[in-house]
Amino acid sequence: MNMKRISAENKDTVWFVITGMFLLTTLFVLLGSCSSGGGGGGPLPAPLAEQYAIDGVVDLAAVGTVYEKTIDLLDSFGTGTSVGTTTLQYTMLNDERHLYIAMVWTDATPTAFDPAVGLTAFDGVVVMFDNDGDGTFEENEDARRLVMNIYSSGYGDLHSVPSSTWNDSDSIGDGLGKMTYSTATGTGMYHAEFLIPLAPDATGEDGILNRNTRFNINILDNIEIFLPAPASNVGSLSGPPNMVAGMNSSGWPLLPYVAPTPHNQPQIPSNLTGLIAFISDHENPKGELYTFDPATKLVTRVTNSTGLYIDGVSLSNGRTRIAFYGGPSSTDYTTWEIYTVDVDGNNLITLTTNSILDGHPAWSPDDSKIVYASFRDGWQASLVTMTSATGGDEMVLSYVTSTTANDNDPDWLPDGRIVFKTDRFNPSLPDQVRIAVMNADGTMVTQLTSSLGTSDHDPTATNTVAVFERFTRDTNYSQDPWAVYSPWNIVEARIDGTGERTLLADGWVNWLPVHDPSGQYLVYLKSVGYTDARLMTKDGRNLGRLIPGITRIRYIDWK
Repeated sequence: MNMKRISAENKDTVWFVITGMFLLTTLFVLLGSCSSGGGGGGPLPAPLAEQYAIDGVVDLAAVGTVYEKTIDLLDSFGTGTSVGTTTLQYTMLNDERHLYIAMVWTDATPTAFDPAVGLTAFDGVVVMFDNDGDGTFEENEDARRLVMNIYSSGYGDLHSVPSSTWNDSDSIGDGLGKMTYSTATGTGMYHAEFLIPLAPDATGEDGILNRNTRFNINILDNIEIFLPAPASNVGSLSGPPNMVAGMNSSGWPLLPYVAPTPHNQPQIPSNLTGLIAFISDHENPKGELYTFDPATKLVTRVTNSTGLYIDGVSLSNGRTRIAFYGGPSSTDYTTWEIYTVDVDGNNLITLTTNSILDGHPAWSPDDSKIVYASFRDGWQASLVTMTSATGGDEMVLSYVTSTTANDNDPDWLPDGRIVFKTDRFNPSLPDQVRIAVMNADGTMVTQLTSSLGTSDHDPTATNTVAVFERFTRDTNYSQDPWAVYSPWNIVEARIDGTGERTLLADGWVNWLPVHDPSGQYLVYLKSVGYTDARLMTKDGRNLGRLIPGITRIRYIDWK
């Protein structure tokens, strides 16, 4: 089950406030058809989103025109005296959809990262945009931020607000950014990459990026937020290193935007069917249930302040009811029970009532049963099926697996078998769980995955393949602070156990893949400082954000 005990907000980055100026990242708590190529002059070039992996490793020699400037770093958040300089090199490219920014700069002041006490200082970069180019950086204009910590970098999509302070992030996050540190040349060097949409977001918190846009780059050096009087050094590409709304941006350079030639841009297909159920925290920190019709693009809120922390959503195959687990508290796991509710929000029913952690429900193909994980022996989960998903005295429980193994994350195949994750194949390595399939009565267990040094979670399946998320470390992700910075890949394994292939491995946290009703596409969640739902082909090509206007998504299903 997805007992990561990390909400969409925990999947997203937590930020510290720096008084009156900006926010800095800290650690996470824990975790259709594509546009046709060819025509006229041959195949269209790949879009920037596919040409450049946003991994924070920059090769400026391969990206065209490079700009260079020596930047003076001033103490007192950029308002004081000079403490040194850094040399910044950067380049900017655009296609029809995105602006790509790559930059490198020298580390002027070595930054202390002490794992025993946390982060004692940060380095980072903020790119600001005067979107309309009118000479004033105004409220709700665009900015993107990267900050290094001991594990990796944190990305923020943020904007200025009427109080002339920095908002933590846009209500709808977008774009990508990653930053790395290298001493390969003998001198500490930072590399940073951004991929930013040219179009504004649905809330107007970001503007259009085009040839009229002005931009500025601010280098953050040795940001010390734990001192009695926080201090930092800040330097700016152009103008004073001031980062508040209302500042004069008339001296900022214009974005080197060029009218793009056509690229082979992916498209969300217009013939998607079925219904998607998901959980989002964007209106309630505990989470609410929503549905999304991929044909009409209509989002409908299902629940309204149930008082429950909600997780692990499963839509019935008849698309009439939603099962989930939850409880009054996100941390008191003994209160977590299995619930169902109609897709219109009526008829909320509690199916289990005990002091045992119950979670990750999934409907059988005919909707007559629900399988779920029950922690009847401490942290050892067993799989249980129940009849009568409407509750009541007639409900019958069947204990499918025993407590001798930790079996979790169950889902049904269309043919009635159950796919799940388990540690039964390598009990000496309990953190490295594998995917298996079995009959609904627990017999005929077949191991599907065996990749050493990794763990596999949240499988879903057709009758021929299972897809799941793979954590690329050999640790228990729920106790590993690297878990939200290390890659989580989307992998497909054949149900007959004859092999697997990796569908998505881009260095980001990708999780909860689910097939569409046709089996041609997969929706999955991507966490990059925010969490949104993306669509990809069954062969792994990213087609873009599927659910518009919502990024605080915690769980998803599609029937």
